[in-house]
Amino acid sequence: MAQIGVSFTPSAGSPVYNIIFDNFGSTDMPRTYQQGADFDRSAMGTNILTGPAYRQKYMWAMSSIVPTSQAESFDEMFQAWDTDRSAGLPVAIGVSDTTFGSTVNTSAVISTAPSYVRLSPTHTLVSFGMMEV
Repeated sequence: MAQIGVSFTPSAGSPVYNIIFDNFGSTDMPRTYQQGADFDRSAMGTNILTGPAYRQKYMWAMSSIVPTSQAESFDEMFQAWDTDRSAGLPVAIGVSDTTFGSTVNTSAVISTAPSYVRLSPTHTLVSFGMMEV
């Protein structure tokens, strides 16, 4: 089953947040690569490949329809994450992604703050972005 799990333990130690997203609202894949490498040709025609000395990192553009209670839990997690971030504390979020290919287990930070759209009394659309660290 294609899903993305996010987890975060705030500096206070609790609560531990574990949230699963499995309804992405479209056929678009939420995981892509950051553009860190570049291919070019020199004036003499030599191939020039530039970029960081590590593999290109993942990024996620998330948009998921979830029960409103799960959206509220995610918002609480974001607020705890943002409080730790603003205090200069480590804020890596655990990510487990089974949407495409082999499972990706890594750490990320929230790069785009969440936004919420009420779809019904019971469901909410949660949208946010993450960058692998």
